[in-house]
Amino acid sequence: MQKSVFEYEFNSARNALRVFVREFEIRKVHLPYYLCPVIKNALKKENCDLEFYHIDENFFPACSFSTDDFILYSNYFGICTKNVRVLSEKYPNLIVDNAHSFYSPHFGFASFNSYRKFFFFSHNLKDGACLRVNKPLKNEYSKAETEDIQNDFSYNSMLRNEKRVDEFDIQRISDTSKEILKKINFDEDKKKRIEMFSELNEKYKSFNELSLKLEEDEIPFVYPFLTYDEKLAEKITKNNDLILRYWNTLPESFLEYRFYKYLIPIPLTNLINHC
Repeated sequence: MQKSVFEYEFNSARNALRVFVREFEIRKVHLPYYLCPVIKNALKKENCDLEFYHIDENFFPACSFSTDDFILYSNYFGICTKNVRVLSEKYPNLIVDNAHSFYSPHFGFASFNSYRKFFFFSHNLKDGACLRVNKPLKNEYSKAETEDIQNDFSYNSMLRNEKRVDEFDIQRISDTSKEILKKINFDEDKKKRIEMFSELNEKYKSFNELSLKLEEDEIPFVYPFLTYDEKLAEKITKNNDLILRYWNTLPESFLEYRFYKYLIPIPLTNLINHC
């Protein structure tokens, strides 16, 4: 029997996570070392105890958990749906961070995505996220108002918006973003992302330390290119100021350090201003 899934839209992914933790009074969460720091900060705001875990070369947790643990797992780059499926079958309290996987179906106890992260550049969408959870929320939340910030589709405009998002109170998605979402051709967006990913993989697969193959219906956020060739890395990043290294530095003794140090998340740049 398929479980019911309840959907709620908030102004940011980090606030969607905070709502989930607050509503279900979760006091401890296991989360990967290799993760966007805003997730850790969001959990700390809700007074959660944090237990960190390592991931292996396939981005899969390198340890086991208890069945009653709350485990946050990131669908890295939108290409780790297979890992999500395996984890959801084993751990009923799985929390899936789909900030890189807008189109992923719901798995686990809760999952959340980010409209803003996926559509800031292509559609100037400045807030929005969706929380999916197996049980309904108890509380109501006020509606957000979108501030009008200039978006020149650059790295700096993205940073300005990120800073603004950091200051968001927990609110529902703004009407402005809801109206933008209605106008997005999601089928066309999926098609372009897959096409661009395939083009980049054909170009770089012989140099990429990662072996990449999209699952059926898997829609990527970026093309993750892992290379130890510094000259090649410099050539790729030199003229693309939208390439961001993920995330904070890690100890060199960690396997994940190589992802932090050498992985280049190449944007699917043909999408910008063309969706």
